[in-house]
Amino acid sequence: MLKEIHHRVKNNLQVISSLVSMQADNLTDEKTREEFDDVCDRVRSMALIHEKLYQTDDLARLNFADYSTSLLHALWSSHDILADKVRLNLALAPVMLTIETAVPCGLILNELAGNALKHAFPNGGDGEVTVGLEHDAAPNTACLWVRDNGVGLLPGMDWRQSSSLGLRLVQILAGQLHGSVETGTSPGAEFRVTFPLKGLQS
Repeated sequence: MLKEIHHRVKNNLQVISSLVSMQADNLTDEKTREEFDDVCDRVRSMALIHEKLYQTDDLARLNFADYSTSLLHALWSSHDILADKVRLNLALAPVMLTIETAVPCGLILNELAGNALKHAFPNGGDGEVTVGLEHDAAPNTACLWVRDNGVGLLPGMDWRQSSSLGLRLVQILAGQLHGSVETGTSPGAEFRVTFPLKGLQS
């Protein structure tokens, strides 16, 4: 029964994503259309979690490395023009997460990787985006990080005060995980989200 629930939730989320995408196709304002596309990406990140849980025998947890690989490939595919010259590198440890942890982590990954893809290489420049997932056994924490070799953050920019919805979401979701967000800017930009696994991992 639980497997069927995951399957139905996945299907419902895919319907929502399709409806938003169809609405976006009718928009003439490019900025508004991009915002609708961002919504589709976020819904897809949640639907994929239920799809992965439906496909596994462990209905309580999923391998976040496997999920991340699928999510990122889908993200690169949906932004094929932007991603054409951007190489994706993966360094993902096989960390098992509960659905309560995986959903915010998936949304965080979608935001950070999407931001790198859309903003790190202006004017169709080429470059690399590297995504990593690490598990530190001693304090039992996980670290999800996204790094690019693009133009980096603007000098003097306080990203925590940014008006960007994506960066605000990253802060909110990291807070839900009782985690922290750190940045690096040499070269390009790097975001590292570290969060405890105690009480979040089964």
